[in-house]
Amino acid sequence: MTSPHRLIEVDLPIRAISAHARREKSIRHGHISTLHIWWARRPLAACRAVLCAALWPDPADEACPPAFRQAAALALAWFAGQVRTDKDLAALCADHWPRWVRTNAASLRPADPACWPDLRYALLDFIADFANWDASTVPAFLETARLLTHVAHLSLTMDDFRLLINPADTLQSSIDNLQSQIANSPRPLVVDPFAGGGSIPLEALRIGADAFASDLNPVAVLLNKVVLEYIPKYGNVKIEFKDADGKPVVLNGLTEAVRYWGNWIKQEAEKELSEYYPRDPDGATPIAYLWARTITCEGPG
Repeated sequence: MTSPHRLIEVDLPIRAISAHARREKSIRHGHISTLHIWWARRPLAACRAVLCAALWPDPADEACPPAFRQAAALALAWFAGQVRTDKDLAALCADHWPRWVRTNAASLRPADPACWPDLRYALLDFIADFANWDASTVPAFLETARLLTHVAHLSLTMDDFRLLINPADTLQSSIDNLQSQIANSPRPLVVDPFAGGGSIPLEALRIGADAFASDLNPVAVLLNKVVLEYIPKYGNVKIEFKDADGKPVVLNGLTEAVRYWGNWIKQEAEKELSEYYPRDPDGATPIAYLWARTITCEGPG
């Protein structure tokens, strides 16, 4: 099977992606940049857009699998319908609102080559709007992106992959049917051996791929471990135990657990190290000492 071009090889909405990436620098609440400073952290907006465009084939390419065109047409028509009926979603898609209004199942006929360029532009519009930080957790964006990522992988890696679609079904029924057909199928794996701050693997998970991340720097490894494993697994887990005095302790989620045990480590460290940090005459407690050596120059001048 001839490999089709990916979207990133033919076009990319650079202007929109760049605008969202610049705005993201001022975002603090909920952004992984607040977890730990990383020197070369990549913008999530750019990583999200590039991953989508790299994993999805270009529907206007003759070698594009028909199954992906079918899924893309249904998913984008469904998404456009959500944009037209949800004012909050419409606000996130304001830059491409006129085109989303015109987008429907009739305008994205996957079997008609004349409609393939329109399908490509609809995907690019979706990527541009999805690059917005405010869109990163919106269900309509996530469901559409994950469906496209999953079907793209299956259609590109399985020669006999087909989708069973009933033309008489509603859009919602068709989407539900697609989800059930691919539910237990493998997803693409995005590997980042030098993941740094974790932007690429995090966005890979967001759009429906699996992710493997590593780095030479142990700090980066810990950051990725927290972002990719600990937060999804333990973020909302209720933790109950008894402390050293036998008192019951209840911690709601990973945030409270980290705060509790961080405070415990601080207290234990103070007990063990306080004798090496005697208080100053004014009662202040030093937190570090600088040990300086003075060497007299033997031959000044």
